[in-house]
Amino acid sequence: MVENQSIVQSAATIVEGPAERTLECVEVRIETSTVKTFVFRDLDANGAMHFLPGQSMMLTLDIAGERLQRTFSIASAPLGSATLELTIKAPADGRATRWLHDALRPGMTLGARYPLGQFQLDPDTESAKPVALVSAGSGASPLMSMLRTLAVHRPEADVAWFHAARDIGDILFARELATLQTSMPNLKVSVTLSAPAAGWFGLRGRISRRIISAAVPDFNLREVYCCGPASFMSEVKRIHAADGARHAGFHTEHFAPVELFPDEAPREIDDGVTHQITLGDKTFQTRANETILMAASRQNVVIPCGCASGICGTCKLRRVSGVIEMRHQGGLSEKEEAQGFVLACSSRAASDVTLEF
Repeated sequence: MVENQSIVQSAATIVEGPAERTLECVEVRIETSTVKTFVFRDLDANGAMHFLPGQSMMLTLDIAGERLQRTFSIASAPLGSATLELTIKAPADGRATRWLHDALRPGMTLGARYPLGQFQLDPDTESAKPVALVSAGSGASPLMSMLRTLAVHRPEADVAWFHAARDIGDILFARELATLQTSMPNLKVSVTLSAPAAGWFGLRGRISRRIISAAVPDFNLREVYCCGPASFMSEVKRIHAADGARHAGFHTEHFAPVELFPDEAPREIDDGVTHQITLGDKTFQTRANETILMAASRQNVVIPCGCASGICGTCKLRRVSGVIEMRHQGGLSEKEEAQGFVLACSSRAASDVTLEF
């Protein structure tokens, strides 16, 4: 254990922001019938790969002549290793994830952009507070990065791990969690199954206040990190708030559009044109409360986009002139913002604006 040093704080001093990288797959492991772990080496990094526990990366995949970009959470911990891991579920209709499962092999290379996102272990949480890591399905991946970090740097941490799965075969990291409990005396692991087979004597049923109370009686007193389907995260957040917990103690991962300016008083809806956007040789108009990406899409102006939530940085543009309001989720580094870059999905025009790719 490293005394008097936070892995989050020390890593933050070396993580400048997202950058374009080339990754080489060095290993593929089968976790369940629908989940695999892919181990990557960064060909552009000198030594250790730097990110914060809970962050994600965007992969660029060329499939049948089409370029797809998808964002995945990093499951490994930032412990100075020269590799990192992505634990990915592939549903039957998932084009990108199915290609990863069926085609990606050790020795192959992919384009990537990382580190991404503001879903990350809080330094204060790491140092003292009791934690609840709550997940469903492959949402366990970023939480495993956090738990692996705590296991090395604060094995005495008070952690409640709660995971929801369909059946016993879908439980992720079961063997490793059992091993971690031997070195983390205050780690409590709970699992609920929505469709358990005969012989399962643990919790059963979908997420509910009753199940959470049984698994984590002091849930409202814990700093919660939650990842899973949107409906699952919303229900967990409602339960946390209903038990009197403070709003700031709940953190969720988002790979979907989010409200850009939640604290701002609602503006009067205006269907008329408000500002003009010039992007290269194209010109289009924006409306009130409309992001640049929304306005461009509405008028058939193509801006490449990955997550549409301010995480991946795919829709990065450089502001040449005009005033832009922007709130993103870590898709730009401070250096990129200082250079005038903005994210189309997370920005709206406050005047006529000129942009360039």
